[in-house]
Amino acid sequence: MTNVLENLELVDVEIEEGKATLTFLDESAGEIRKININKKAFDADKSKWIESEEKAQAAEDKAQKHFGTSFDDLEQAIGQRHDIYTYEKFNSLTEVKMTEKFSKDDEGLIFQTEITKVFEDNVGIHIEFEYEGQTYESKMSYSDYLANRKMFLVDPIKKAKRYEQFEQKFNVPIENKDELIGQQITVEVKIAMGKYPYSEIKNIPNRK
Repeated sequence: MTNVLENLELVDVEIEEGKATLTFLDESAGEIRKININKKAFDADKSKWIESEEKAQAAEDKAQKHFGTSFDDLEQAIGQRHDIYTYEKFNSLTEVKMTEKFSKDDEGLIFQTEITKVFEDNVGIHIEFEYEGQTYESKMSYSDYLANRKMFLVDPIKKAKRYEQFEQKFNVPIENKDELIGQQITVEVKIAMGKYPYSEIKNIPNRK
């Protein structure tokens, strides 16, 4: 569920190596909320941040849209007040559509639906689908989280295995993932390690 903190004051801006960290003060709770605007893109294969014209333009557009200033001059926005959307692991200037999660009570639930979206990020492959009007996902992860760096880093061997598993399950290589939009699937809710619900998509029969 989205929580909105209204009218928080921007009290600090730090810009370093293409990343702006904006700190908002929640006076009533005695807390701060941080939001990052990044001009660089994370290259999962190289495990590092790289220059990106697209990300740089998006960062510039965000600075202009929300703060009326350029990215490099964001410090001039200190004192402005904005509504902040808060989530479990991040904060945002705009509402973000989140995927729902099944509960332990849903264990054994089996249903049919269709794939609505397939995409990759630096964590793994995400296959989204809907159930009772809500968006859920099945994830094929190939990264590990390094707490000291606060980021996910790709394991190339695990990534190659996930690509192979993806093709075996869906009968298309990862490069053709968009072909799966609208594909009918059967999903079962299972529990990992006795406490973590996850969605297992059953293998799609071979197309003939």
